Amino acid sequence: MLFGVKSEFAIEAMIEPGLVLPSAVYGRMRVWCAGISIGDFSNPRCSLYPAYLGFSQLAAALPNLWLNDLGGLSDEHLMDRLDGLLYGARGDQVLEDDGRTVAACERDWEKYGMFNFLTNWGEQFDREGKSFILCPPAQPVKVLTRPPGIDRVLSLHASMPTVTEAIHMFLRWFEDSAEFLSTKARPDVL
Repeated sequence: MLFGVKSEFAIEAMIEPGLVLPSAVYGRMRVWCAGISIGDFSNPRCSLYPAYLGFSQLAAALPNLWLNDLGGLSDEHLMDRLDGLLYGARGDQVLEDDGRTVAACERDWEKYGMFNFLTNWGEQFDREGKSFILCPPAQPVKVLTRPPGIDRVLSLHASMPTVTEAIHMFLRWFEDSAEFLSTKARPDVL
């Protein structure tokens, strides 16, 4: 299933064939932004629930994904700032001790964690590097990603209505799929 438009923003997902019922929603998934694919659609039997949770939280946060202290930063600096605050890294490189306490790291996650996009959202995204999603004022939705093996940041853009619609369509599909996979094998439903 494709929810949205690949050239702008879309979520592509499928249920893995041959699931033994009842089952959780296992399948394959990737996200398209500005024609760029993020996620390994060839990776079978991924749990889609972490992505469902992530997109549920994202739907609630849109269009307010911005903090004024991020203004004026280039895409590269914005990516590095969020990566450092949330993961203590720049891409695959762990940063030297920045002097933050555990409590400070937790506060940073509470403040900036809303920008996390796809990282830890399921096995299909594990090898894709980190991505962040933001909604700067009076601008389209911005996805920043630094794919593995690429030393530059990709800045991908999509309209708010397209992103919102794709997310809501995926959430409905997931919920319908979860209900079908959990009830189909019940004797009272057959």
